Amino acid sequence: MKPSRNREDEHLAALLDLVGCLAGFGAATWAARFWLGTLATPLAFHWAVSAAIAWLAIVFPEAAAHAGLRRMVDGFFTAAGSNLLVQYGLSYLFGVPAAHWSLIAVGSAFSMAAASLLQTSFSAASRGRHHATLLVGRDSCTAALAEALPEGTVGLLDQAPDGASPALPFLGAPDQLQEVCAIKKPAAIVISGKPAGVSLAELLQLHYAGTEVDGAPFRCEGVLQRVAWQHLSPSDLLFSVTPITGRALLAFQAVYKNLIGLGLLIAFAPVLILLSLLIAVFTGGPAMEHIECPGFQGIPFQMFRFRTVRRNGAPLWIGNLIARLHLTNLPQLINVVRGEMTLFGPRPVRSVFVDRLNDLLPAYVYRCTVKPGIFGWSQVHFAESGEVPEEALSLEYDLYYIRQESPSLDLDILLRTLFPRSQAAGNPAGVPDSAGRP
Repeated sequence: MKPSRNREDEHLAALLDLVGCLAGFGAATWAARFWLGTLATPLAFHWAVSAAIAWLAIVFPEAAAHAGLRRMVDGFFTAAGSNLLVQYGLSYLFGVPAAHWSLIAVGSAFSMAAASLLQTSFSAASRGRHHATLLVGRDSCTAALAEALPEGTVGLLDQAPDGASPALPFLGAPDQLQEVCAIKKPAAIVISGKPAGVSLAELLQLHYAGTEVDGAPFRCEGVLQRVAWQHLSPSDLLFSVTPITGRALLAFQAVYKNLIGLGLLIAFAPVLILLSLLIAVFTGGPAMEHIECPGFQGIPFQMFRFRTVRRNGAPLWIGNLIARLHLTNLPQLINVVRGEMTLFGPRPVRSVFVDRLNDLLPAYVYRCTVKPGIFGWSQVHFAESGEVPEEALSLEYDLYYIRQESPSLDLDILLRTLFPRSQAAGNPAGVPDSAGRP
């Protein structure tokens, strides 16, 4: 069961998106007429068609549920790409005049900025009239949700008050769901497992009455930004790890990741050569280590990284310097250019550890549905929290990236890597974690 909003809210959100698209392309068309002259004609036609295509492109996909910067970035690529494809396709097939590409780009940017501003204002205005979430049943998912839900919780329905707290009051047994909903009027109900006394008919009745009814693992994906695979059935897990990003956007990501990787390799080539020479001169051995890791679809490849210790395990002064500068994994850019890795994705893991983890964690095999990356969603979370990476929790973040993979998520990872939200100490560069990840 997917998270949903009240139908009235969905209609109003779609209307706000339409107003944002009309305003954005209206401003862009007026500016194009002023700067480009004849390129902006016919004015009304381009304004209406471009705004309509952008609105249809951003209002229907499931990814539109995102908010903030992620929605703006993904919405820009979706609106601009759809406009370019449709308008230039109609121009080629039927001679319909297409808007100038600069008008489409600027209009898409303006539209998403206006739509996001309107959505933010609407969310702020509606937050006061919305009630909180009612939790039914308790497990590790609901425990994490109780602390992270932005709108708060009205309380907990469970067989025993063991999991209750002052912030999460105990309201009774699950079979009292109807009575509690009549009194507390929660905006959403989050179900953990199959609590006794709660029937599907009751949940459907509440759902059709306008109350969101969702499973705790699915709500974790939206609130905690990770896939709680341990609380999903095999069939739910299969669909929960299916990417929601369109094929066209995934193809675009592959192009820009490879181009950026090639550019970074060219830019850092002098550093790679210099450090390789220093390691070879001072150790008399190879400058790089070759570590076998499974790649896309489990195909093994040799991952490169600088050698920071001697053959006998003794530390090297140059190795300590490289680790301190966080350059141990710089040679992985070679793997990116060779197509074995990518810039953003789950970190590579040694093959010997992967075999064992596949036996212990049934969902671990899904990590091989994408290429391993230099920067990952799980790394930024552990680096910000300062926690020791736990493989089961790290897998939840990796599966979230696989499902939500998009340019905006890549940008989020890059910004959090460059500007971490906390000063917590993460894993030192080049030191493998419990799963053998460097």
